[in-house]
Amino acid sequence: MKLTRIILAATIALAGCLPAGAQALKVTAQLDSAVMTQGYCTDLRVTVLGPADAMPVDWPQKGGQLGGVDVTDISSTAEDLGNGRRETTYTLRLQPFDPDTVTLPPLRVASGRDTAESRALTLKVLPVELDSLTEIHPMEGPVAYPARWYDWVPQWVSDYWGWILMGLGLLAAGIAAWLYWHRGGTIMVRRKRIVPPYELAMRRLGQLRERRLAESGHEKEYYTELTDILRQYLQGRFGINAMEMTSTEIIRALRQNEDTRLSADRMRTVLEVADFVKFAKMRPLPDDNVKSYNSAVAFVEDTKPAPEPEPDTKDGDKKATDKAQ
Repeated sequence: MKLTRIILAATIALAGCLPAGAQALKVTAQLDSAVMTQGYCTDLRVTVLGPADAMPVDWPQKGGQLGGVDVTDISSTAEDLGNGRRETTYTLRLQPFDPDTVTLPPLRVASGRDTAESRALTLKVLPVELDSLTEIHPMEGPVAYPARWYDWVPQWVSDYWGWILMGLGLLAAGIAAWLYWHRGGTIMVRRKRIVPPYELAMRRLGQLRERRLAESGHEKEYYTELTDILRQYLQGRFGINAMEMTSTEIIRALRQNEDTRLSADRMRTVLEVADFVKFAKMRPLPDDNVKSYNSAVAFVEDTKPAPEPEPDTKDGDKKATDKAQ
């Protein structure tokens, strides 16, 4: 029993000693270059190994000095080692300006009541080598500077408003030149002539016949374009939205319109054959193609606008005479 108590007491004492040893501080310092020329920079790297709460004590700040050497920058990186321990590396950028052998004092770190410091380091600063040339050269004469285009610009143009006016003038000239080039020798906007629905439909029907789509075996394309011509004609001539209507709806709308009621059967003939070709994949006979084309032309001719009556010459002369009197 007595031996057991002794072993237990020794174990407790050893366990109490381990954390203290594990938490010991260790500070190391190292220069990237111990010999350097004045005005150049070197880094002093200080590594602190110990508890996470270890903090520098009386270290120089950025812009301060360490042993008479300017500290231009300070940075740090840390790595967590677990069990409350951390390894932190501080980098102090040193820049000496006086040639001499400088002793950098130790840097101290504290954690609770425990403190540790790095060893002192020696930095040798060499002077800048001067040019050994002793010959005195005469002063150089004026240097010829190449002329620029804006050197020839008058003084009034160089004024603030002068540049603005010049820029606006160049912009206007560029726009005018572009309009002249793209509008066939004029900068005026040309109003496009609006082609009446009747003329447009007859022109497109003639172009469709010249393409000879049905004769070359492209019946579906032929009837698609033929019905599109008629649908657009109805839209422009009577305001019937035929492009969004089925064939049955088109025929119903034509029979309800006094101007198209008598010609509705011609349209029905074309639409029926076109529907069979486009949806039932029927191959129409050549006579059917000719009949459909003729029906389309006849429908457009039957529904074209009536010509405006010419004014009576006698009535016009009489009105002119009365107005003169």
